[in-house]
Amino acid sequence: MKKKMDDLTKAKLIYSGELLVFAIAATVLGILFIVHVISVADWKKWAFTCVTLLGGCWCVTDFIWTLVSPKKRAKNSLLDKILLLPNGVALIGLDIFALISLIQDPSRTDLDQFFQIEIGVALLYIAVVYVIEGIYHYFKPHPSILEAVKEDEENEEANEESEESTSQE
Repeated sequence: MKKKMDDLTKAKLIYSGELLVFAIAATVLGILFIVHVISVADWKKWAFTCVTLLGGCWCVTDFIWTLVSPKKRAKNSLLDKILLLPNGVALIGLDIFALISLIQDPSRTDLDQFFQIEIGVALLYIAVVYVIEGIYHYFKPHPSILEAVKEDEENEEANEESEESTSQE
């Protein structure tokens, strides 16, 4: 007779599995950028630079916000914020360099190799972070998963109580 899996275990498996799938996708894309299978067009240079500059700033802001706000800290995993911080800070510095270089001469071809490596390494770093988070959150579930499972259990108990009161009438 098979033992039925509880909701928390299912949620942990789904969440960890999603993170590992994202890690595989990021690894494949990172490698494809590094080996020049995916090339960086001129518009991608500008788009990547602007998006990752904003993303890096948001990463630092979100980390500080999580540290300062007890309410936000209770709903988030500090490990997730800490692991992404080095990538965010590095991208801010590299993006400032790239913006200055692109503004001086948008047609520079010597930046192609720089962008191939920058994008590839950033994706590979994110892949490593997702693997770590996937394993970590299986053993120590994310606070939002615990909260969702708790709400689900409370709803089930309330439904059972209402069914019992209805059947007694």
